[in-house]
Amino acid sequence: MMLALRATRLLGPWTKIQRPSTMQGWMLTRKLSFRAITIKPNEVKIACTITTKRWSSSKTTAPQVRVPKSRNDGNDIKRLLSLAKKDWKLLCIAVGLLTVSCTIGMSLPKVIGMVLDLLKNAISKSEDAELGSADLSIESSELPPIAFGLSLYEFLGCIGAALLIGTAANFGRVVLLRVLSERVVARLRSQVIKKTIHQDAEFFDNNKVGDLISRLGSDAYVVSRSMTQKVSDGFKALLCGGVGVGMMVSISPELSAFLLFFTPPVMLSSMYFGRLIRDNSRKLQEATGQLTRVSEEQFSGVKTVQAFVAEQREIKRYNNVIKDVYNVGKESAFINAKLFTITSSLGDMSFLLVLAYGSYLVLHGGLSIGDLTAYMMYTELTGSAVFGLSSFYSEIMQGVGAASRLFELTDRIPMISPTTGKKYIPGKGEIEFKNVSFAYPTRPGSQIFKSLNFKIEPGSNVCIVGPSGRGKSTIASLLLKYYKPTAGTITVDGQDISKLNSKSLRRHIGIVQQEPILMSGSIRDNITYGLTYEATAEEIRRVTKQCFCHNFITKFPDQYQTILGPNGTLLSGGQKQRIAIARALLKKPNVLILDEATSALDVESESAINYTFGKLMKKKEVTIISIAHRLSTIRRSEIVIVLGNDGSVVEIGKFKTLFGNPLSELSQLLNEKSTINERNPNEKPAETPEQESQKNAANESIVDVVLEEEILQNDIRSQDEKDILDKQPFPDKSSINLKI
Repeated sequence: MMLALRATRLLGPWTKIQRPSTMQGWMLTRKLSFRAITIKPNEVKIACTITTKRWSSSKTTAPQVRVPKSRNDGNDIKRLLSLAKKDWKLLCIAVGLLTVSCTIGMSLPKVIGMVLDLLKNAISKSEDAELGSADLSIESSELPPIAFGLSLYEFLGCIGAALLIGTAANFGRVVLLRVLSERVVARLRSQVIKKTIHQDAEFFDNNKVGDLISRLGSDAYVVSRSMTQKVSDGFKALLCGGVGVGMMVSISPELSAFLLFFTPPVMLSSMYFGRLIRDNSRKLQEATGQLTRVSEEQFSGVKTVQAFVAEQREIKRYNNVIKDVYNVGKESAFINAKLFTITSSLGDMSFLLVLAYGSYLVLHGGLSIGDLTAYMMYTELTGSAVFGLSSFYSEIMQGVGAASRLFELTDRIPMISPTTGKKYIPGKGEIEFKNVSFAYPTRPGSQIFKSLNFKIEPGSNVCIVGPSGRGKSTIASLLLKYYKPTAGTITVDGQDISKLNSKSLRRHIGIVQQEPILMSGSIRDNITYGLTYEATAEEIRRVTKQCFCHNFITKFPDQYQTILGPNGTLLSGGQKQRIAIARALLKKPNVLILDEATSALDVESESAINYTFGKLMKKKEVTIISIAHRLSTIRRSEIVIVLGNDGSVVEIGKFKTLFGNPLSELSQLLNEKSTINERNPNEKPAETPEQESQKNAANESIVDVVLEEEILQNDIRSQDEKDILDKQPFPDKSSINLKI
């Protein structure tokens, strides 16, 4: 009962906890999922799986709460080791080679001890071994067999051959583990990118690109190194240490028992500092991620930095982040130095004490000189192995720290699954927003929409206008299921998109953004990007001609196979927009979203593109949603939806009707000076909307005549297309000289 009261106090008054008379306990919470658990008599257990959901309220908006899972080092280590599960055969071979090389290497101290004892015994038994004799000589043939009936030099020859085998085994081990390391890091990066690329928009709002790049790069490498190279070193240290301890016990149990007193301090110090190293490793990876974020931002906006002469400012900002990385690295150095100092001191002390006690045993006949020599060498090798184990533990903890950042990506379940849900049944593109409310997850207190309602008929051409920052582009994001509305439903062709498979829906929606993103690759690859079929060359040429980009593409030496740099660095802003429009049209969508899609085009190019959209509108094959500020784009639309400052629809109607009414919201919005200045940098700020409308209508009518002739002839020479698109604006029809 106390648990129930505490839960009620924590979850708030909107939480209701009930315990029915049956043997099941239920916890019901508003907007929270619930499940039943079986309980024993006279025992109260509350089980709740909280699925965070946002809701709309007339007063406040509840923020999204996420409780991070507490990580367990043991589970993380198991997950890291499981990455090499597919290559277990390769790992077993590497371990086998390691066992061979380690066993052969650890036999050397025993061999040295045996040789020393053989020589000592031979000298002591020699009749010529007199005190003060300067002529002491023993022939090798006089020596007894050292082992397995072999003479001294035969035995040493066999040991030399074994050492060569150990060297070859060690070579194979290094190669196999390096290959395994590369496989693991490739597999890990593939898993991370597979999970990350399917995350929702909220995830990318909360995580910077530079940090994600850092995780895929440095974090994955640290994990890979920890799980292959360091695991190999750790296993080698464990194996060599085990062999060394076994040999030491066989040589002298007394000395071995004496050394046991140094084992607990070494283990405790390794565990303590290992946890510190793990935490420090995570801090170091986060600081490195911040460094990557800053540099990525600076290089992406280098032209802006130079334009505002802000180089020194950015250098200072970068240096400040470098200081953070340096401070974390310095802290790591101190932690490792303390660990190594403690383990080294314990090792040196144990070595000296063993030498002292071993000398005592030799003097009293409890140990031979050869055995003491072998024991001291085994002590050194075993101490190095113990030191290696402590170092291995710290390295593993470093890998765990880096892995925890990667597991955060692979463990996160998207709020909007891209694969679950019903398959979208393509229709004609009817769209309806019903009482839709929304606030961005990163800004839950700032509501964008409140009970937004509108309906777009299939095959219509609609333009959405409104003040800046009032959610015009957000409508596109909601329609594409980048985010979930906090309330209400969105339907496409009568199908609730919250119940639809996101991928299935997005395949039938085309979008052209104000700043289109082009991928590295050829122009053809970018135009056919995302298609589920192989487009023919004729299909590509037809759509590029419709979007008036065929002409400038063919001017490149490689034409459609021209390789673009990151984000299409070879193209101008207008060219990139035309490529993006062609990409969207080739997709043959049911719904086409144009988010300031012609903002980078000049008047002639925009008019030509609008003509293409006009042809689509006449066919009623696609629903066009334009988001625009420019009057030339707005007047092309059949219906205009005007959003108010509160995120609701203030008026809907035909452009001529709304624009002709000076009291309408559309007229007042277009008459604002700020909106007029945004239309085109080449336009005079003093122009009124009526003047701009007349000017654009004149230009567009000219282009319409030209394009109608093009359709009739079904061909136009490239030079003529250049006259339309690339030359300066023409004042009247008589200035156009076309040869049809």
